[in-house]
This record gives sequence, structure tokens and C-alpha cells, in this order.
Amino acid sequence: MRKYWMLLLIFVIFSVYIKIVGEPNVILNAYFFKLINYNQISALNPIMVFFTKYGREYVWIPLTAILLIFKQTRKVAITLAASFIVAIILGEAAKYIMAEPRPFYFIHPDYLLIPKPTDYSYPSGHALIVSDGAIVLSLTTYKWLWIVMMIEAIIVSYSRVYVGVHWPADILGGWLLGAWIAFFTVDMEKRGVLSRVERFFRA
Repeated sequence: MRKYWMLLLIFVIFSVYIKIVGEPNVILNAYFFKLINYNQISALNPIMVFFTKYGREYVWIPLTAILLIFKQTRKVAITLAASFIVAIILGEAAKYIMAEPRPFYFIHPDYLLIPKPTDYSYPSGHALIVSDGAIVLSLTTYKWLWIVMMIEAIIVSYSRVYVGVHWPADILGGWLLGAWIAFFTVDMEKRGVLSRVERFFRA
């Protein structure tokens, strides 16, 4: 069994633990939520709202499209797109299996900076997508690019707790699942699973 499968195992174990005890009772979950969300800095609020609203689709979709244009980065773009598809499917399935309520149902609502999302909380879809993308880039492309995007992914993930719509455990779960998907998809690309898609774009 490849080492990256351990990431999936850890995600499953962590998810079972959350399902049993509930997110408000996860060790240090409420503490770190309050530490981040209750200590907002007014000057940072617009920045965090910007990243939480636009740091996923408005960054990663255009980046993938740009990488697809150039021959030398086309393989990276296809790997990214494939990993995002897997992440969306597994992320949505995990949300409905877990059915964990958002933190603003339990914690002081005055620090909520954006409209209330109507879906479930765990895992964070934003953290899942951006972590998946950043780790795929770290495994496949230029150092300067993946470092910049890793920083972006960390800020987006942090912003989800900062604005009040996710527990820290949601972020951790998103990164665990995102990391596994990234390693899995890159491995599938190396095995030639995505080669037909690559040949289509070369045609």
C-alpha cells in the first residue's frame, strides 16, 4: 500500500471521531475557533472576506485554464482538473455523510462576516480544493508557483474560520482529504491514467 493512503486512513479516523462526539466537542475545536474568530482585526476583515469569497473558484479555475494553454504546463493543468473533480465529488459526499452544522449555530454570531452558508460544515470545501491544488502544484510544477499558491491556500483556509463559517476541524479535514486526492491524482497521472486526456489536447 502506498504511503499516501495513510492520509485517507487518518481522514476517515478523524471523521469518525467527529461524527461520534460532534464538532463542538472535538478537542480544542471551539477554543481555536474563538481564538481566531473572536479576535478579528478590523483592518484585516475586508482582506479575509475577499479571500474567503474569491480565493477558490476565482483563482484556481483561471490558473488551471492558463496552465492548459501552454504545452509545457498542460499536463499539470489536466492533473489539477482531474483532482478537482475527485475533490468535488468526495467533498460533497463527505459533507452529507457527516452532516455537521456550521459553528455559527453554536458560537456567538456577531463575528460572522459573510452570509450564512446553507450546506454542512465538515469538511471545508474551500480548504479541500485549495489544499488539493497547492499540493498538486508542489508535486508537478515550478517552485515559485507552488509556493505562492500554497500561501494562498493557507490564507483561504484560515479565512474560513476567521469569517465564522467553519470550525478548525473542518479545515484540517479538508487538508487531509485534499492531500490524499492530490497524491492519488498525481500518481494516476504517472501511471498513464490521464494520458488519453493529454493526447486529446495535443491533437
